[in-house]
Amino acid sequence: MENETSLDIDIDFMKTLSVLYVEDEEETRELLARFLERRIGVLHTAANGQEGARVFAEHHPDVVVTDIKMPVMDGLEMAASIKSSTRDVPIIVITAYSEQDYFIRAIEIGVDRYVIKPVNTDTLLGAIYKSAKAGAQARELEHARQTVIETLEQTIAVVSRAIESRDPYTDGHQKRVSLLSVAIAEEMGVTPETVTGIRLGSLVHDVGKIRIPAEILTNPRRLSTVEMDIIKTHSQAGYDILAGAKFPWPVARMVLEHHERMNGSGYPNGLAGEQICLEARIICIADVVESMASFRPYRPALGIERAVEEIRMNRGSLYDENAVDACIKVLEKSDYKFWD
Repeated sequence: MENETSLDIDIDFMKTLSVLYVEDEEETRELLARFLERRIGVLHTAANGQEGARVFAEHHPDVVVTDIKMPVMDGLEMAASIKSSTRDVPIIVITAYSEQDYFIRAIEIGVDRYVIKPVNTDTLLGAIYKSAKAGAQARELEHARQTVIETLEQTIAVVSRAIESRDPYTDGHQKRVSLLSVAIAEEMGVTPETVTGIRLGSLVHDVGKIRIPAEILTNPRRLSTVEMDIIKTHSQAGYDILAGAKFPWPVARMVLEHHERMNGSGYPNGLAGEQICLEARIICIADVVESMASFRPYRPALGIERAVEEIRMNRGSLYDENAVDACIKVLEKSDYKFWD
């Protein structure tokens, strides 16, 4: 939280802003309102925190400026209410040096800036400008980040389709694994950032199969030991393909470790427990369920119920316990018709 001094202001930018000003003293409110109305695009006013919260919910202004001591609901109660619903709206409090307890509360709530009484209008205008500018820059950065993620998703989707074009029997496998992996991760309460990484990693978890001969991938009989050993190289092959790419998530590790098992019986490196990254432990379960539930050239589809029986029976030994529980909850919510 910062106090502000006067600074150069982009007048055109200020004219694009909407501001909510909350003050219970009518004379003060009218004086500052007249000052602000000439310098910003839209001004909303309120006489107390309760009224201010209502006006905010109706108009969603870019910046909130509020006094602290007010009847009905004080400025910090209003600020806490606003911040609980949308953290990215800057709130500026007008405070006196003597109001130390209020100042501490403001910090705890997450108020962005403060202006000391008596209010210097240039200082207040500077606080509004700097708060709004910082918010606009943050939104631009988030938009750019989302654009990068969308581009990555589109690129990965193309790669995924290219892989599956060589293996028509598993057409859509990676997409279905991705859908279930994301649902499991969300059920487990992992962060949205991690969910995004899991979505992308699961879409290319079989990228290494591009190095497997197509006649093995499409073989209509049960594979021999030698052929299975060749299939098992796809995890390492996928890692080798992706290792040089600088993703914001451990995508290469997800690909490498999605066939590892909690008891160390998996491949390619026999990792166990938390040696396996969480993302791979989630993708592993989605991969098993989708594979068992779907048709393969060497066997008919076994169904989701049989797949659930498999992960439940091996919960904690082969598969991560929390991820198994989350997967079963996800499938039960869809009445075992997750991909219908």
